Amino acid sequence: MTEALLPRSFPAARRAFRRLAYYYPLTPAGTALALAAFILIGRGLALANPYALFLALLAAAVLALLALAGRLQARRLSRSPLQWDSSAPLIARRPALEQWIHGEEVRLLPFFRLHFTLRGRLAVGRRAQVWMARQVSLASSGAHPLPLYLPLSGVLAAAGRFAVRDLFGLTRARFGEELTRTLTVLPGWHAPEVDSQVEPAGGFEEKSIRRSSEEEKYFMRDYQPGDRLRDINWKVSSRMQELITRISPVTQEKTRLLSVAFRNYRSEGAESLESVLHLDYLKSWLLAFLRSLKRANDKLQFRVRTAGTLDLLATEEDIERFAGELSGLCYQRDPGPAGPAAGAEPPEGELFVFSTPFDRGLPLFLAARPQARIHVFRTAAAPARQAKEGSEQIPERTLFAPGVPLNDAFLPGLWAWRRERTLKAPPLGPAADAEEQAFIARMLP
Repeated sequence: MTEALLPRSFPAARRAFRRLAYYYPLTPAGTALALAAFILIGRGLALANPYALFLALLAAAVLALLALAGRLQARRLSRSPLQWDSSAPLIARRPALEQWIHGEEVRLLPFFRLHFTLRGRLAVGRRAQVWMARQVSLASSGAHPLPLYLPLSGVLAAAGRFAVRDLFGLTRARFGEELTRTLTVLPGWHAPEVDSQVEPAGGFEEKSIRRSSEEEKYFMRDYQPGDRLRDINWKVSSRMQELITRISPVTQEKTRLLSVAFRNYRSEGAESLESVLHLDYLKSWLLAFLRSLKRANDKLQFRVRTAGTLDLLATEEDIERFAGELSGLCYQRDPGPAGPAAGAEPPEGELFVFSTPFDRGLPLFLAARPQARIHVFRTAAAPARQAKEGSEQIPERTLFAPGVPLNDAFLPGLWAWRRERTLKAPPLGPAADAEEQAFIARMLP
């Protein structure tokens, strides 16, 4: 019978502990002062020292008065319309990122302020998390900025709470319900931007778009890669000194479809600083690739295959939606060439592959497509000598960014102190057109 009651007692104990923590009136500094006062009372009684007793009772009385005044004001403010506006998008490694706290005019006793405390846990990989805490003081009405700095992309589970605190930092009186949010932290912008001089000239799917309006029987536009040569108006092109394409109802415009493989694969090993930073960098690289090509040619579409999904991105809105899905991706085990995604990419045509040095199955993936024209974009570790000397030509990716204020401090888990013994990427062979971006992964700049 005792064993049957234990599972029920644990939730009750947790609820009691949370309720006690909610109404506990002292901060860590106030708790330390209260303990010192009780110790001083004991020593004063033991040694018959009236001065020690007076100081101890004075400290206890001040703490009691501050706690009582804070609780009474918190009860009154519990009816005030205070809001945490979390609609602003969160982007990794952006120093000026802010969310907002909205509220009406706050009237408090002297030596008291209204505080909003935000605590969160950012999931950046498999069993890899970053803990963060922010606090903002509301001394007047209106909108108050809540500064945030998030070092990596991922999924942020955050909780915020309002409280009345004294200026000495000794007491607190929480009120209202805990505000919880699950927020997506988008990958940071890639700099410098990816070169958009990629011309999909062949090997892609074609979709016919016919025009039925007689008013649009003939019209002309600028030449785009993939247009047929016979549709070029050479007379107008020679006069305007640029290629002009003539479009008619019988012209079939090509909607070019690019196949992209994002290989977030890693067969073994726990997360480390290098693995997390490499995958985060690769996410930014892929988004820069998609955005720059879409901006250069609006007709382009992308079929993007990740370790678990297949997405068709036809518009810029689709790319931004995909950025939110990409943020939560972690490493997965490589199923090999015979996995469920083996037939997702065409065996012929062009294929753009994004990978990391942890992807040991990339050579087999490329060997299974001998007729395809493959472009590989892969992150790489800087050579040991260059990493030790700190070469100016090798960029650095650090977890703690320089110049970030102390109020934006965060605490990573034990994964950030792990180091990879060997970080040598497998050779790809002569068939693939590879572009590698090496950088130095460090904890501090």
